[in-house]
Amino acid sequence: MKNLKQYIKEEIIRLQEKEYKAPPELLDVLKNKLKMDPLNRFIDKFKAVNTIPPSYRVFLLNGEFFDVYYESFSLLIKIGSKEYFVGDLDERNYAIKHINKLLTDPLLKSVGDKETETTGDTAASTPASPPPPEEPEV
Repeated sequence: MKNLKQYIKEEIIRLQEKEYKAPPELLDVLKNKLKMDPLNRFIDKFKAVNTIPPSYRVFLLNGEFFDVYYESFSLLIKIGSKEYFVGDLDERNYAIKHINKLLTDPLLKSVGDKETETTGDTAASTPASPPPPEEPEV
């Protein structure tokens, strides 16, 4: 009876979680080492990147991303210009904090967003820059 309950729990978890096409060691690192379990709560998709060493780009639900590189002795998490080795406990903890920051920080809106174009009349009322002066005829 206990085995049946455990099997049902595992099956429910398997059915609820989105299937990702990524290597199992990458999924294991994200779930267990980086504490991103369940993955569908944090991750939108994966993309294989043509790099040496091979890597995957992990796209988060809010549009941010980070890269996971396969190194010879450990996986490397690269977020922006920062690099963290998963095998090192201190660096792994910093990577978790940095990923959490990616997930929780508000996204900055770019200048060309619809909201900035439509909300304010100041952008529409500012005069355009004057045309360049014409060269005099000789």
